[in-house]
Amino acid sequence: MFRKKFTFKILIFLILSLITNANGLNEDYLQRRSDLLQKEEQLRLGANITLNEDEIKVNNTFMAFKNEELLIGFKNPKRNIPGIHFFKGISQMKADSKIYRFLKKMPKGAVLNLHAMSSVSSGWFTKNVSYTPGLWNCTNSTLTFRKKEDMNCTLVSEERKKYGSEYDKLFESLVNLYSRTPEVTYPNKRVVWDRYKTMYYTIFDALNYLPVFRAFHWRMLEELYNDNIMYAEIRLDFFPLYDENKKIYPANQSIIELLDIEKKFKEKYPEFFGIKLIHSIIRSHNDTIIKHQLKEFVNYQAAYPDFIIGLDMVGHEDRGRRLLDFVEDFNNLPNSTKFFFVAGETNRLGSTDLNLVDAMLLNATRIGYGYALNKHPVLMKEIKERDIAIEVCPISNQIQKLLLDLRNHPAAMFMSRNIPMVISNDAPGFWNAQGLSYDYYYAIMSLASNQDGLKTLKQLVWNSIKYSALSEEKKKKAEEMLQKQWNKFIKDILKDPDFKFSKHRRYTREERGRGERERKTSNYPKQN
Repeated sequence: MFRKKFTFKILIFLILSLITNANGLNEDYLQRRSDLLQKEEQLRLGANITLNEDEIKVNNTFMAFKNEELLIGFKNPKRNIPGIHFFKGISQMKADSKIYRFLKKMPKGAVLNLHAMSSVSSGWFTKNVSYTPGLWNCTNSTLTFRKKEDMNCTLVSEERKKYGSEYDKLFESLVNLYSRTPEVTYPNKRVVWDRYKTMYYTIFDALNYLPVFRAFHWRMLEELYNDNIMYAEIRLDFFPLYDENKKIYPANQSIIELLDIEKKFKEKYPEFFGIKLIHSIIRSHNDTIIKHQLKEFVNYQAAYPDFIIGLDMVGHEDRGRRLLDFVEDFNNLPNSTKFFFVAGETNRLGSTDLNLVDAMLLNATRIGYGYALNKHPVLMKEIKERDIAIEVCPISNQIQKLLLDLRNHPAAMFMSRNIPMVISNDAPGFWNAQGLSYDYYYAIMSLASNQDGLKTLKQLVWNSIKYSALSEEKKKKAEEMLQKQWNKFIKDILKDPDFKFSKHRRYTREERGRGERERKTSNYPKQN
């Protein structure tokens, strides 16, 4: 009796299925589904990019590697680099990820959010600055080349003798946030920022030593260049420098030095386009200091109008002064002043995030981080209409405890709605990173859709020039140089045996089944 009822139910199901197919309801549903997905796809960042024949071939290979890497992470969460903390995923990324190696080779245009004092890898700082003769490690881990009577100091060279081969690791820990267990070491955002401040104070005086200043900033350009970055807009403040004879130079000497470093670097590497400076004022300073620094900015920019391009307020946004406090001061600056305000680097709503409102009303050229922007739909629409780019710094946001899993980053929404944005790296030296490749990895593997490939990457790269502060004439030259670099990159990838994806690789039953299911249900348009 049970068997008859069961058989009858199967027959009814088959008949209904045949009727549904006959009426074309399934086809209609799938078509409507495909239409919706295509409409979304047309809104995404990179949707307007057209790939040529060679780029399509490269994209096919890239997507094959991307899908394979995502599948590995889907099967084993411990190996899911896009979904785990950077400190826990970096070794896997460098050892196993062909996506990372692809991105290392890819021209990345410009970096537009980079703080000079934390721009150079902690490894280089340790291997070079700590071996510079005359370096003292003083009270509260202050590094300096000018010991003072009231400071309790020890020569770093003597400390190295005392601790032996382990000393480099001890020294590097002074200037690196790395932790095997970041969730334990940094239980909240305030702890991270306190470490940031300590590290800045640790290296501040050593970096103002003229020989180190020169070597450090030359290395900054080398690390950018070695990661296929051709241009940078650097945030920094200008402080007096001193030399081995304890002679003190005025603060504008740092500008003169950077101009000379840039000139010599471009002579050695003609394909490097150059740098510009964004004067940064610490937002936690009192009114007197901030007003004084605003006057200094006006003087510096008047003296170096083609080199100092604008102004920012930096530091821990949640514990610092609001942009609203200085609106009158900003409005009294010369009309030519460009603002590159850090704003919305917070999880708070209706408080610190309101700096985003003032950044927009003050006609900011770009907005740094903009993490809280997705909570302000009207503001987000306005920023898109005004074409104000957001400087997205994925790794920095994660390290600062704004989020744990970068797949939940609000920039995923920016990409889906084609909000103007660029990928940047903020303070890579403090986690021993060089250049932009790590941040681009998370952009394409964590923030982007599974279907996003070379179109998305190319749009982000070109955005970095489009939203730079270069003049229109110089942007055109930079884009021409970038196009040549990009064309060479595409040809090199096509020839590179390391980026040949084998169509005959043996897949597991689970991989074949899941791949077939995704193929049938995705209905995304092919790259063209």
